[in-house]
Amino acid sequence: MEAARRLATNLLVKLGEVTHRTHALPLVMFGVTARCNSRCASCDFWKADGASDLTAAEVARLADELAALGTRVVVFTGGEPLYRPDVFDLADTFRARGVRLHLLTSGLALERFARDVAARFVDVTVSLDGPSPELYRRVRGVDGFAALARGVKALRAAAPQIALGARSTLHRLNFRHLGEIIDAAGAIGIPRLSFLAAEVGPGSFNRQAGDVSAGSLLLTEVEVREFETVVESAVAIHAAALSDGRVSPGPDGLRRLVRYYGAHLGLNPFPPVACNAPWMSVYVAADGAVHPCFFHPAVGNLRRDRLRDLLAGAMPSFRRGLDVARDATCQRCVCNIKTGLATRLW
Repeated sequence: MEAARRLATNLLVKLGEVTHRTHALPLVMFGVTARCNSRCASCDFWKADGASDLTAAEVARLADELAALGTRVVVFTGGEPLYRPDVFDLADTFRARGVRLHLLTSGLALERFARDVAARFVDVTVSLDGPSPELYRRVRGVDGFAALARGVKALRAAAPQIALGARSTLHRLNFRHLGEIIDAAGAIGIPRLSFLAAEVGPGSFNRQAGDVSAGSLLLTEVEVREFETVVESAVAIHAAALSDGRVSPGPDGLRRLVRYYGAHLGLNPFPPVACNAPWMSVYVAADGAVHPCFFHPAVGNLRRDRLRDLLAGAMPSFRRGLDVARDATCQRCVCNIKTGLATRLW
């Protein structure tokens, strides 16, 4: 039954790619709060005060709309979701409408909230951007490596069956430590790990429109060549983990990260992009802004517009005008995703 339901959803997504209409919206990324208790070099959410976050009543209206749209999965992101005091009440609001919940978190508060998280989320991804307390502090701006390790241990004890993973953003501050990060994930007890490059565009991750400070995370030409060597070493040493999916992307995906940084220097073209995120999902920011994906501008706001109206009007218009292969935002995207008929995300 579940397999048939999933296939039906995937077929509706594929139909939407042809018609640009929303026949199914299986996945929603939801920014629970703009606030964050980390101070990452690659992000400015920590500067937000959360004053414009959606209220609990507004979130309940969103949950009602998603239930009517057949949404299967809502991903809690931020900022830091666990920094919001009523985060578990919000989680219960979605779960009461039959939605499965995923959590993207720094992991700093997991030790405290392990049982609450385990009771509500089926998939948890923590951030692991450094393999040691010192590098973790340098990249993420807080002394949190030990807290992350304790949180992972507490969550695994509370819910050994939960899908647990880590995500690591590689950039100038930590790319040399790719292999060490893989080792650290295993030592902490994280069964799967994924890598991506740093998104450096102005306006993303709560940066102001003209802020180009994230450009300092880009690699120099010499560092791009060094990164290439680092990747090949990791491919050789961690071949088993890369081949069985414990570490992703695989060898070609890691080499793609090298090409991404090389492209910013004009050394090579940006890697080709295949993505259908705007056809099968939306990103609802903490202030209610509705985006086709994490990095494209908003098409409306839930405080002014009903989601179903945006999906019927503004979103089809956006989709018809989007050429993913040529769009500048898409070409530089660090997290493009392409789903198909066999997709099991929901």
